[in-house]
Amino acid sequence: MFLGKRDSIEVILRIAHSSHRGKDMTLAEIEFISYLADSGMTVSKALLSNQGEYVEVIEHDENSFVVTAFEFAPGRRAEICVESDIFYERIGRFTGKMHKLSKQFSPIQKRYDWNDNPAITEFQKYVPYEMLQKKLELYLSQIQSLSRDSDLFGLIHGDISPGNYLNHEDHPSIIDFDQCEYSWFASEIATSIFHETPIPFIIADVNTRKAIAKRFFSNFFQGYTKENTLSRSSLETIPLFINLRQAIVIGLKYRSLDMGNFVNWNDYSKEALTFNINNLINDIPFIGLGFHKSLM
Repeated sequence: MFLGKRDSIEVILRIAHSSHRGKDMTLAEIEFISYLADSGMTVSKALLSNQGEYVEVIEHDENSFVVTAFEFAPGRRAEICVESDIFYERIGRFTGKMHKLSKQFSPIQKRYDWNDNPAITEFQKYVPYEMLQKKLELYLSQIQSLSRDSDLFGLIHGDISPGNYLNHEDHPSIIDFDQCEYSWFASEIATSIFHETPIPFIIADVNTRKAIAKRFFSNFFQGYTKENTLSRSSLETIPLFINLRQAIVIGLKYRSLDMGNFVNWNDYSKEALTFNINNLINDIPFIGLGFHKSLM
């Protein structure tokens, strides 16, 4: 990612190896962003190159790199669990409107389904523990059985979390649609709750963690329901999708970090991985909230 200027306007230049995301998948991402922008949502739109293309491919030393540019979004990086109620409500409203619009979206270029996410398909390749592999298989089986009704399932952002939203005077800017995929709307909400809830290494008291998660969710969902509705049964699947998210995060760490040097990791990374693994192996709830009940 690079920050630059075009005609005095700040832009973000993104360069990715084609093994991460090819041209067609990138065009599908941009098509979704453009659809949301044309529908009145505030998103960082893709910009055309000097050749009139949204995506350029650069070949170098037998490697291909996919290059895109986006409008620069104002705001500071949001902090976990400390932003205002109104900010969280506005994130929820953005998410609800995006999900509502997703129901009518008929793209030319199609993104992948949730279970084709490389973090899932390559899990066994990077995570050697059979118990964790079996837990992931169980979650996948349970999720596969869920209804794909258009009121529940569609194209989602895939990673609405503090790393991907900025705060500009309590107005959120949601960035980075690189993980957009077809999945359940409840999974989107689960991802946000997961990343907005500090692990016990940061806040040890379980009741404080629950209060933080409940404050985020109640404000988020208050905004969400101004734009879209989800059934009680859909809200009941949030803990399942949080478990899936824990498995995905575990797999990404095994893929990207030096597991042979675990002892020298920083304390947070070690504690986070240990916490997520322990939760899955021992069937310990990540936060222990019934999300359909926490609004009562």
